[in-house]
Amino acid sequence: MYFNSHTKIGLGTWRMGESAITQSSEIQAIEHAVSIGYRLIDTAEMYANGQAESLIGKALKNLGPSIRPSLTLVSKVLPTNASSQGMIKACEASLRRLGCEYLDLYLLHWKSSYTFEQTIEGFLKLKDKGLIKHHGVSNFDVSDLKKWSDTEKSMGLSPSESLATNQVYYSLGARGIEFDLAPHLAREKISLMAYSPIDGGELMRHKELAVLASSLNITPAQLALAWTVRHPNTVAIPKSVSKSRIEENWASKDLSLSPQTLATLDRLFPPPRAKTSLAVI
Repeated sequence: MYFNSHTKIGLGTWRMGESAITQSSEIQAIEHAVSIGYRLIDTAEMYANGQAESLIGKALKNLGPSIRPSLTLVSKVLPTNASSQGMIKACEASLRRLGCEYLDLYLLHWKSSYTFEQTIEGFLKLKDKGLIKHHGVSNFDVSDLKKWSDTEKSMGLSPSESLATNQVYYSLGARGIEFDLAPHLAREKISLMAYSPIDGGELMRHKELAVLASSLNITPAQLALAWTVRHPNTVAIPKSVSKSRIEENWASKDLSLSPQTLATLDRLFPPPRAKTSLAVI
């Protein structure tokens, strides 16, 4: 899956749509993000039982049809809907809520009880119907990724048709994937989508990170995000409904961190020395 400078930082929508009181401001936040340059929006049918997708749909309608071709829209299918036929129904429902004709990227939210063959067949049918362009997974560790790739090869998928992305929890506070998963993704040319890259806002309150960020004339969130997307195959999808925070997050895509700064971050947040269980939120 190809990402560019306009998709290094995307907008996450987890927890949006959960309250009728905040939906108007959430729609405005999505519109604002797109208006200042965001071109990657991540959502899922699970988020607020589809309401997050509906909010995106309303925002895109307000922005007008000309914006859609420039966007990378990502949604995720629940494992309970990940059968060959169930995925078609789920994707069609997501598209109705989004008010769109296709998704740029459709992910399996986490490992399903359905076989990989069934889910991959669903992805292929969706591609044949023109409903999705690329497919991927979320919350997959190395062993399951290898099994998935072996299944795709056995089904005759070419590299251009194969798994594009793995979306996982990755941040300064959750570096476990660096031991083996991140290197595996880089070798296989599978992009890494980092969710919760600011640890749900926790990193913004980290005192030593704040001191380092201040010395660089940036915020702790910007430092954390710039670190997360420092590799070319990685994008981050922080969620925010604050216009100022959305702007702050967006500016982090242009930051470049020095070796000295990276070394300091390694001291504050040591990289893994052994295999750990995949962190999931």
